[in-house]
Amino acid sequence: MKFGILGALPQEVALIKRGMTVRRSVVAGGRTFHEGEWCGRRIVLALARVGKVSAALTTTLLLERFGVERVIFTGVAGALDPGLRPGDVVIAGRLLQHDMDARPLFPRFEVPLLGRSEFAAALAPEAEAAARAYVAGALAGDIPAGRRAAFGIGTPAVRRGLVISGDQFVGGAAHAAALRALRPDALGVEMEGAAVAQVCHEMGGVPVAVIRVISDRADGSAAVDFQRFVDDIAEYLTGGIVRVMLERGMDCAQVAPAGAS
Repeated sequence: MKFGILGALPQEVALIKRGMTVRRSVVAGGRTFHEGEWCGRRIVLALARVGKVSAALTTTLLLERFGVERVIFTGVAGALDPGLRPGDVVIAGRLLQHDMDARPLFPRFEVPLLGRSEFAAALAPEAEAAARAYVAGALAGDIPAGRRAAFGIGTPAVRRGLVISGDQFVGGAAHAAALRALRPDALGVEMEGAAVAQVCHEMGGVPVAVIRVISDRADGSAAVDFQRFVDDIAEYLTGGIVRVMLERGMDCAQVAPAGAS
């Protein structure tokens, strides 16, 4: 089983890059793909860069050129659910593009000619179990206490549900409120996950996990502390959860296809 692991920012995959054994590095589509082993698994690690098109291209290359059979996207997100705080973990069970709007030809959010607006993340149960195990165990040893205290991180909450994606950085209270009004069930907002899930769906139903760590409340606070959070916290949570997910030896053969509802 070969896993493709992606992040949008260098810090989100830094721990994975340091820990893996790289057998070869290949440049394709302006990206560097590191192929090797980590946690006893064959992996291909790539920096997807920011936004839906970049993420979709990277995912397609992973599937077509490197033959990965499972895809894990990890990174940060802004909170839409008011109960979420920085450091909390959101596992995408479903994903949707909040800026997809081809009305009146197609219903709002529906991907034209595909007949669906939401995409399931088949590896969500395994990702959630790994996240709960990580925050209850290794997190305290991985992230220095001073860094956790600076962001008020104790034992992060882990939630599974809808994550929405769009080519917009949501950094204002009014914008966040508008998204909540559109999709009150959305837990978090980011810029890549739904595109990754759509590619996996269209490429034969490749199982996917999207793991997001809340960096801010999508209310303007990101302008102050987003970069600091990404630099000081993100790599431990994003990489640590993926590490546990692979170490737990999930029975991937039993996972439903990514497009299953």
